[in-house]
Amino acid sequence: MHGHLDAQTEYREVGGEFVSGTIVDSRTTHLEVLARRATGPISWRFRQPRLALFWFRNGLKELNLELDGRRIHSGIKQGTSLALFPASTSVEGEFDVAPQFDYTVVFLDPTVASGAGCHFDRPLIAFGNEDLQRGLSVLCREARNADSLYGLFAEGWAMQALALLGRVNGTPPATVRPSGGLAPGSLRRVIDYIEADLSRPFTIDGLAEIAGVSPRHFMRAFRDSSGQTPLRFVYGLRLQRAKEFLLDPRRTATEVALECGFSHAQHFSTAFKKATGVTPSDFRRAAMR
Repeated sequence: MHGHLDAQTEYREVGGEFVSGTIVDSRTTHLEVLARRATGPISWRFRQPRLALFWFRNGLKELNLELDGRRIHSGIKQGTSLALFPASTSVEGEFDVAPQFDYTVVFLDPTVASGAGCHFDRPLIAFGNEDLQRGLSVLCREARNADSLYGLFAEGWAMQALALLGRVNGTPPATVRPSGGLAPGSLRRVIDYIEADLSRPFTIDGLAEIAGVSPRHFMRAFRDSSGQTPLRFVYGLRLQRAKEFLLDPRRTATEVALECGFSHAQHFSTAFKKATGVTPSDFRRAAMR
């Protein structure tokens, strides 16, 4: 019987017929964008060693699950289509789905969450968060056209997602600072400050002041916490925000450039093409098809 499996066993079994998928890895994330079809309810068994964030985009109606032996029943709506499973959570049950359904799952290296001071010890089922869903949508588009900078983009997304999930989870971050990294509260202040207005210039001295540490310590500690330098992190966020803004036809390329911190439209166009392989206008046309 499944209930007698060893507590450390890893497994992943899902019913239905596989239709298509995009699977991309970065240093700390594993992303799958999947589509399946089915003629009725499908079974699901799942236990993995990494934190797993699911986005049930289309076609999932209800779920009936056992999470570590606890029964869960929930309907899934467009505004409550997210689920989070901490590492090693045992999930078994059934999904009621449409004939064709699609979903996204991102597996996060648990050391990234703990390094950011985020500790998730309980599942979150059928919850909604517009910022998370918007970020996942952009991440999926990035994955479908992954280039040499996809890894940088995914790392920036992961840090934002962990901060958002920590707030949804309602669990305060650990008070012990991970060795070598920024304290969780300091890291969150820095990221919130950056995201609040990407149009302004950022300096190491200024960000270090927000974090409450010396510039020299900030450079090393931020990289230990995020896996990249502060300015590369800012650059990744600017590109992500630019892609979101380009989806709004009311914004001109110049407006997008200035709002995202690029000095002028040509600078933005050059940087965007270098990062993605296409110009901002080509990206906008492809996204609007």
